[in-house]
Amino acid sequence: MIKRVLILTIALSLLFFVGCEQVSELKEGLTNSSSEQSLEIIREAELGTDWQMNQMEIQLVADDELSILMKLANGDKVDGYFYLEKGEDIAFQITGDSLIYESQDFNGDNIVGITSDRFSFIADETQGDTYTLTFRNTADDEQGKVKIFLEAIYPVNASLFVPIANK
Repeated sequence: MIKRVLILTIALSLLFFVGCEQVSELKEGLTNSSSEQSLEIIREAELGTDWQMNQMEIQLVADDELSILMKLANGDKVDGYFYLEKGEDIAFQITGDSLIYESQDFNGDNIVGITSDRFSFIADETQGDTYTLTFRNTADDEQGKVKIFLEAIYPVNASLFVPIANK
C-alpha cells in the first residue's frame, strides 16, 4: 500500500513538472507574438435596463489585427465610435456573413489615413447572429504601433467576445 502511494506521488510530481514545462513553452510562443497586442476593458456600464456600454483600449503592432465578436439577435442595434490615441492609420470593418461596413477616408477614395470613425448598424437575420468588428494596423514598420479607444453600445441581451489568441 505504501509502495503504491509513493509511486503515485512520484508520478503526479513528474506529471506536474513536465506539464508546467510544456505550459511554459506554449505560453512563451504566445507571449512572443501577442505581448505587443492587448485589449483592456476600461469601463463597462448598463445604460438603463435595455442597453450596455463597453469602453476599450486596444494596442496593435504593425501589420496585426484584432477582432471583437458580437452575438446579436435579429433587430438588435449597435452604436459606437473609435479614435486613435497613438498612431496614424487603422483599417476598420464590420462583418456578418458578408461585409456590412468599412471605414473610408473623408473623400471616400480609399482606406488610408483613418484615425477615427463612428458606426451604427442593426442586426439582420440574413447576416447571421455573429458580427465581427475588426481593427487592422496598416503600418508595416516596427515603429507603427497604434493605440485605439473604442466605445460600443449594444443591447443587454447581446454578448461581446474577444478571442484570446492571435491570428
